[in-house]
Amino acid sequence: MNLTRIATLLSAVIVGVSLLTAGSLSSVAADEKVAVPQTAAEHSAEAARYQQEADELQAKADNHAKLAATYAARATGGTKQAATLRSLANHCKRLAKAYRKAADEAREMAKAHGDMANGS
Repeated sequence: MNLTRIATLLSAVIVGVSLLTAGSLSSVAADEKVAVPQTAAEHSAEAARYQQEADELQAKADNHAKLAATYAARATGGTKQAATLRSLANHCKRLAKAYRKAADEAREMAKAHGDMANGS
C-alpha cells in the first residue's frame, strides 16, 4: 500500500471518529438522565476514570510523536514519497498535540473531582 493511500485512509478515519464523537455528544446532551457525581466516593471514582483517560490519551500522544519523528526522518529529498512522508509527519504532530491537550484537560478534571472527593 503506498503512502498516499495510507494518508487518505488516516484522514478518513479521523473524519469518521469526529462524526461519531459529535453524534454521541449530542445524544448525551439530549439525555436528561446523565448521572452527575454527588458523593465523595462517586467523585473519587470519577477522578480515577479521568486519570485513566488522561494516561491513555498521553500514551496516544507519545505514540504519535514517535510516528511523526519516524516519518520526518524518512522524508529526505524532493521526491513525491518524501512529500507524503512529510505530510504524514505533520499529521502525526497535530494528533500528538491534540492528544496532549486532551490528556491535560482530563488530568484537570481528575484533579477537580479529586478535590471534590476530599471536600476541597
